[in-house]
Amino acid sequence: MPPTASDPVKASPPIVEIGNAGLLARVDPANAELLWTSEEDLARPTPENVREFGLREFWQLWRRAWRYEIDTIVVHPATRHPPWHWRPLRSVFHWPPRPWARLVRLFGIQAIRLLPRRMIVIVVDGDDMRTIPCCNAFLLDRCTWYFKRELPIDRWQVFQRTCHPEMPSTRYRNKPRNRARIEKLRPWAIGLPSDGPALPEMAFPDKTIGLFVAVAANSSTVRATGLEELRALAARRRDVVIADARMLHDEFMRRMASAWLTWSPEGFGWDCIRHYEAASVYSVPVINQPTIVRFAPLLEGVHALHYDADLPGSLTRVVEEALADPERLRRIATAARAHIAAHHLTPWSRVDQLRAYRAGIETPPGGIAL
Repeated sequence: MPPTASDPVKASPPIVEIGNAGLLARVDPANAELLWTSEEDLARPTPENVREFGLREFWQLWRRAWRYEIDTIVVHPATRHPPWHWRPLRSVFHWPPRPWARLVRLFGIQAIRLLPRRMIVIVVDGDDMRTIPCCNAFLLDRCTWYFKRELPIDRWQVFQRTCHPEMPSTRYRNKPRNRARIEKLRPWAIGLPSDGPALPEMAFPDKTIGLFVAVAANSSTVRATGLEELRALAARRRDVVIADARMLHDEFMRRMASAWLTWSPEGFGWDCIRHYEAASVYSVPVINQPTIVRFAPLLEGVHALHYDADLPGSLTRVVEEALADPERLRRIATAARAHIAAHHLTPWSRVDQLRAYRAGIETPPGGIAL
């Protein structure tokens, strides 16, 4: 979202985002800017408060930090590999040729090591992976909070085969430095991508479908096994609709709104946009049991329905029991949409969170003390 005339961009915004995404820079361009460090080039034209990371940008950032002109840095880790790894280095040779600029850009997040330690540093890791790459472990030492979307229930597993060669051992877990790192971890939610800070008005839709299914089965064994079970259910229930072909997003949302239930199993990650899309149009998401720590979760029987993916027949049982009680589904669907509107509109809800945490108005939930 480019800045508007009513929201002029300050010469030195007090908040700087670094990485491959921008939350505050999009919602509040007058007070936040984004330094782009992704392997991919920026699309043109770019908003006034969005720039590629380079040597000049680093010098300005370093100088402003020492002059107390910046109080907060929000980091969006841009890669799963260190910038010296051959995979990100391939981007240096993209066309049109800008090898030096692309090489410097890859080191943007690592450059945070050279900034003064007095600033608030907040990390937002929205990646599908449940681990933290070793090259980004220093962020756990520098940051105030590290928000992670796919945060394992046993948080020590973020270091598995990255900062620790195997599953983190008892000795590793007893080290004060590592325990302090764990205490900074907080859950994050991908939420519903939204053009505005509120959901559009919507009456409760007519329901002509019992369960709507539209998933790519090759991203998760949970999807593959569940789809097989639901095809058997569809063979004996006409209100179970399985979309085998891709459809336009508007048609997808319309079909979902006409369904009492929408199947939303995990894919590459457990936290899936489908959970929030379904709830936003009064369709109750049917999700496999959570395997991560969640932020403002869709609760079982309140905002969603959960099933046991490892128990054959569990999905079928949950669906059929739910469809037998439409009044209960109406209550759940209504509560789910209200929950999305209150907590899960991205980037708006996420920016409100970060502002409240930065100002000390709220403390991020989901932390543990060791």
